[in-house]
Amino acid sequence: MKVEVTEIDRIRKKVDVLFSDDEIAKERSHVYDELNRRVRLKGFRPGKIPRDILNLYYRDYIDEELRKRLIETYMGDALSEAKIEPLVEPYVDFIDDDNRFGYSLECEVIPDISLPEYKGIEVETEQVVVTDEEVDNRLMSLRQMHAEIISKDSPEGAKSGDLVIISYQGYEEGKPLKDVFHDSYPLELGVSGIMPEFEMSIVGMKVGEEKDITIDFPQDYPDKAYGGKSILFKVRLKDIKEKRLPEVDDDFAKDLNFENVERLMEGIREEIRKEKEKERERAISEKIINKILSNAEIPVPERTLKRRIDRMVEDALSRYDTERFTSEERKKLEDNYRKDFEKIGEEKLKAEILLSKIAQTEGIKVEDGDVEERIKKTAMEFNRSFDELIDFYEKNNMLEYLKNGILQEKTMAFLKEHAIIKEKT
Repeated sequence: MKVEVTEIDRIRKKVDVLFSDDEIAKERSHVYDELNRRVRLKGFRPGKIPRDILNLYYRDYIDEELRKRLIETYMGDALSEAKIEPLVEPYVDFIDDDNRFGYSLECEVIPDISLPEYKGIEVETEQVVVTDEEVDNRLMSLRQMHAEIISKDSPEGAKSGDLVIISYQGYEEGKPLKDVFHDSYPLELGVSGIMPEFEMSIVGMKVGEEKDITIDFPQDYPDKAYGGKSILFKVRLKDIKEKRLPEVDDDFAKDLNFENVERLMEGIREEIRKEKEKERERAISEKIINKILSNAEIPVPERTLKRRIDRMVEDALSRYDTERFTSEERKKLEDNYRKDFEKIGEEKLKAEILLSKIAQTEGIKVEDGDVEERIKKTAMEFNRSFDELIDFYEKNNMLEYLKNGILQEKTMAFLKEHAIIKEKT
């Protein structure tokens, strides 16, 4: 095997992988042998079919299988010899002329960029302060979560703040919508904010009362399937309930695994502080990266970016029941997401290229111990065994993805260590 590398531009390299006649003959012989074991032809014993007869019947298959074997067997070694790590699967173009046989790999690679100054970056950050109001709000949320739900007598009908149980059926142009139906839907009036007009129409309804509610959905409604449509809801109020909040006492604290109310309040304050510190660290990282990127010229690998955006779009679409969308509705939703993600995906990819180059320059590496420690931590978080989780990563080819994530984190920690971080006073 002979490997030749040509630089197409800053983000693309071409790798020609060429084979000698002997290498081709060897691989073709393997294809013949495998085919001979599997096929049956009248007049020939199994495994004893002459190669010229196999060629007569299976020429296209043999040629295709030979190319497949050459790629699967030699591509990894060829890229290693060329010292190239493609960002996405290379384009493959086969070479077959009088003097050369093999294939060309067009590879997108991390571009060789000139790094701007990345040490001593100055950023400002907010001080981490937890207010009494934030603690009280978090406490109220806990009380809401542990509230007792009871039916209540309500002669005046449902009011804002009540939890109501309704049944409804949606209609569009007089036709019932199969997916807009529920027999016992819980709704806390005045809280969700998704369909305030719908909720306000229920206020004042009494148990057993029925009502028609027409909602004109705006074009930018989150569920794109109903954006710009007028839907009639036939609603029946089945029950009115109220939340009975628990008292804030030592029994309530113990239910939440705290010794007493004092320890509960301390725990809430500490939880909020940790959340704010985590957000503060995220904001610092973002500011440092953005400052460095503003002074860097980084070409974007287009195929890699497209693959990244495709995954983001598919992830966003997975949150919808797209089977009930028309092809036009799905296409519109997909196009909207793609437009939203283009800038995000490009900036994130540039940041990853930047961090990769800084790691290379500073000799920052991911050791086996780093990977082992991360998998152990993840296993503990998800109550899984270490062996089970590492087997999952290996089977799904995710170890390299995990290593890249750890490398970016270590590089980001290096940048923070060498940054000048000032707290606003």
